[in-house]
Amino acid sequence: MPKLTQVVLLVALCASPAFAADTQTNRPKVYTDILACRALADAAARLTCFDAATKALEDAADNRQIVMLDQDDVRKTQKSLFGFSLPKIPFFGESDAEQEAEFKQVEGNLAGVQSIGAGKYQFTVKDAGVWQTMEATPLLLKDGKAFVIKRGALGSFLLVMNGRGIRVKRVN
Repeated sequence: MPKLTQVVLLVALCASPAFAADTQTNRPKVYTDILACRALADAAARLTCFDAATKALEDAADNRQIVMLDQDDVRKTQKSLFGFSLPKIPFFGESDAEQEAEFKQVEGNLAGVQSIGAGKYQFTVKDAGVWQTMEATPLLLKDGKAFVIKRGALGSFLLVMNGRGIRVKRVN
């Protein structure tokens, strides 16, 4: 076997465990302490361990050292951040694919529509901030009209109404 092939195989074998370690989720100590209690065989010792570990978890939550979110909270947060360029945030999903899967679009009814001149508008999307059209539009935007904002090419966004698309950007 050529030396280059051996070197490549050796590097690949060494890198695999390191890569696997990077993809594992790091859990807070207060959480892993609770899990460790399950390994105790003696019921009284296990109960004592659980009591101490859950008290530590409660204290950490009360002191905002740890924050717990349920899936609904995560979805609401993702929706509220739609339209912003953000780094990958661990609680949105473990992988890039999981994070990209949610909220490719938002839909609803326009609110707080204001003309900002030159045929452009600013409007509010419930739970997803304030947006502006980036180009003049012949469409009349007004409160209550149904819309969809979709992700476009190269990080852009498209407001779709009545089968027509208008480039928009999030401003707040």
